[in-house]
Amino acid sequence: MICVGMMSVILVCDNNFRRYLIRRKNTIKENVMFKFIKELIESFKEGIEEGKAELKAEEQAEYEAVEGLISKFKEQGNPTLENLFLALSCPFRSVLTLGEPIRLMEFGHLEEKEVESLKKLLKRDFGIKDAADVSNVLEELEDAHDEEDNLARSIFLSGLNLYILTSAVEVGYITFEEIEDFCNEEVSFISSHVDSWQQFGELFMKGECINNAIGRLFLKKNIQLLLKKKTSPWCIFSWESISNVLKTKS
Repeated sequence: MICVGMMSVILVCDNNFRRYLIRRKNTIKENVMFKFIKELIESFKEGIEEGKAELKAEEQAEYEAVEGLISKFKEQGNPTLENLFLALSCPFRSVLTLGEPIRLMEFGHLEEKEVESLKKLLKRDFGIKDAADVSNVLEELEDAHDEEDNLARSIFLSGLNLYILTSAVEVGYITFEEIEDFCNEEVSFISSHVDSWQQFGELFMKGECINNAIGRLFLKKNIQLLLKKKTSPWCIFSWESISNVLKTKS
């Protein structure tokens, strides 16, 4: 009887111990899991904070780049002829090239792949693949310009000529000196018939005659951006500065 009683006590103790071990094991698992989840949450939070810090640093760098670009040209005072020729070619240049905003004001800021893309566009849209082709196309456009009695169409053709000429310089078909006089004539014509960047954009779109509906939509949207964006040459250079530059040139 004593042996049976002792065995019963031992079995009860053994079962209690097993239950204790199971509870202990579960508690350990729960603690490990809790710790893992806690570390995961903390790691996630750290990742979010790091992401925010990186984004803030990128935004700050972008802001400084934008402000630096604006300051550079504001301190310059009047735009150069190069600035003007490119600014007036922007309805097309800003759509058909990619890169930093400075590409809309100075030559030499397009990446190599963008230069190659511009060459393809000149060949596709105007059949231009060298200096001789540039001259031929400009003669045709000049004839069309002379025969045109519609102001909006003439403004568009002048802007188109400036885009073709500046693009030909950008890809190396001709030099800036070779286009300077012709571009001056186009800028003078535009300046004498237009009073603001807003009016230039409106007349340009009114006279546009080479694109389909989708192409015109892109151009119109881009002109709106040129009128509003801080880094746009249309916002950096006043319209009045064009006549100042032309007077200095003459």
